[in-house]
Amino acid sequence: MIVEKKALFRVDASSAIGSGHLMRCLTLAKALQQSGWSIVFACRAHPGNLIQWLRKQSFDVIELTQPKETTATDYAAWLGVTEQQDAAELLLQLQQPVDLLVIDHYGLSKEFELAMTGFFHKLLVIDDLANRFHHCDYLLDQNLYPKLQSRYETLVNKEAQLLLGPSYVLLRPEFAKLRRTADVNRLCFLVFYGGTDELNLSSLTINALQQLQKTDFHADIVIGLANRHKAELEQLCAEDDRFKLHIQTPHMAELMSKATLMIGAGGSTHWERCALALPGLVVTLAENQVASTLCLADAGACSYIGHGLDLTASRLTQAVQQLLDNPEQLERMSKQAKQLVPEGGGCVAIVDLFNTEFQGRYQG
Repeated sequence: MIVEKKALFRVDASSAIGSGHLMRCLTLAKALQQSGWSIVFACRAHPGNLIQWLRKQSFDVIELTQPKETTATDYAAWLGVTEQQDAAELLLQLQQPVDLLVIDHYGLSKEFELAMTGFFHKLLVIDDLANRFHHCDYLLDQNLYPKLQSRYETLVNKEAQLLLGPSYVLLRPEFAKLRRTADVNRLCFLVFYGGTDELNLSSLTINALQQLQKTDFHADIVIGLANRHKAELEQLCAEDDRFKLHIQTPHMAELMSKATLMIGAGGSTHWERCALALPGLVVTLAENQVASTLCLADAGACSYIGHGLDLTASRLTQAVQQLLDNPEQLERMSKQAKQLVPEGGGCVAIVDLFNTEFQGRYQG
């Protein structure tokens, strides 16, 4: 008899956190699900959460209560409660232990992981900060960094298996299957600053593109459901038919495949863009995005123009114009980007790893 294996993902989305952590977990969750796993998410009801959206994707979600006002700062504020409180509330709602616990949260560390002991068989931590201690079976960091192999040496237990670099990138199937189909005779921009875009850089970018010397172009503007500037962006796009607004689109891969240039933020979108050989003009929105973005820029896979807080419309217009005036630079960027991500992404290798790990556990 073969028993269905169960994985629990502890991950949050919010106006402050954005949706990137949830989306990369969703990629792995769907890959495991297609391989016969049962999937449950555990998410806290922060303002701007995507719990109902997840349920509409036919996933079970354990909803953790919305936190009260917190005096915590930095990533602890993203959690909204203490790590012990988070574990205690989750354990109250867990009906039985799970085979695989996956944690993707900058506010959770070894303290939470140890508090969950006994309620999972194996633990996977997804991280890219390398700024806190973990006690896990696997640690996944899909990003490209200087001294990649040594970043976690003193931060994880010695038995932990490290899955490091773009060879393990959590690439959604549509990004693995599609190929770039951009029309050289049609200038098309893709603008995406993450699901929430707190700085409203999408509006700034619309203004910047309207100042270009070349006026014959199309621009797809992508935002998430939790974007607070939706009404303004809808108005801007309604006033200029060169711009089209997409809200929580399921067609991101298709939009990327048709684009000439992507303008947006660092983060997990880097790897989707690279998989489709799409040149990028990139800003960072958080300190944790800087190191990997600089690595990609050094590799020639994107052009980095600094922190989003410092971006102006005139500066962005100038940066876009410079790239349009140098098509050979765009072509080099496209080729370098494509070389960084393995064909099909890293999900297959990760799912195979866990299926092998649990193969003997449920056969008999």
